[in-house]
Amino acid sequence: MISKRPADVVQVGGMLGEGVTVEGVMSFTQTFRVDGEFKGKILRSDRLVIGEKGKVSGEVEVNALVVYGRVDGTIRVKGEVEVHPKACIVGELEMTTPALTVLEGGVIEGTLKMAGKTEAPAAPVKQIGGSKA
Repeated sequence: MISKRPADVVQVGGMLGEGVTVEGVMSFTQTFRVDGEFKGKILRSDRLVIGEKGKVSGEVEVNALVVYGRVDGTIRVKGEVEVHPKACIVGELEMTTPALTVLEGGVIEGTLKMAGKTEAPAAPVKQIGGSKA
């Protein structure tokens, strides 16, 4: 579900600031915001917010993802994904829960795999009574 508060107001447990580039492996237990550039792996983590100037490339495995900037690579998300205007996801997006929101102007370029409940096909309807034509 789309956040009712602006991304700047959402409380974060950590942040990678604008102008900062980091390479490596990262995990976190709270909301983490990237306004700089991260290259590598983000594994077994909670909520990731990528700011308008933020860029993440590599392997991402999080519970929730909110994108205002750009993410490239293999992205696995257990919960909801929000792609905001001017945001871009490039690569393979795999979702455990079918909770995807793409706002006008947001882009997903690549493959999308979405697991979740599927409805069983409707049972055939038997006609009872009535006349034959």
